[in-house]
Amino acid sequence: MDDAPADRTSVGELRRQYEEERFFQDDRAAAEYAYALAVRLREIGEVDQARPYARECLRLAESLPSNTLDDVTSSRTSVGGVPLPERFHDGVVRARLADLLDEGPADGQASIASK
Repeated sequence: MDDAPADRTSVGELRRQYEEERFFQDDRAAAEYAYALAVRLREIGEVDQARPYARECLRLAESLPSNTLDDVTSSRTSVGGVPLPERFHDGVVRARLADLLDEGPADGQASIASK
């Protein structure tokens, strides 16, 4: 039974779109897709899969211009059925995805480096 709203994109399709935006180096769109992936994966209980997208979203958001309101105002209201913050910048990303970013940076780096 498929009761998902028509505008709710599958996680697999969100991943494909994220990778496409990374390939074309559209950092803002990639950050928005990473945000959507982090939120969706968290919603379905896949927190370990959501964390890397949350970290990448924050990294990308930190690299985006943020000097004016126009710089941080979202041009779309949602991505893949996930509502985007009206103002999309690193502070908002940090606040909205805090639970996924809590894994201390030293611990996270150590575990990545050892793999």
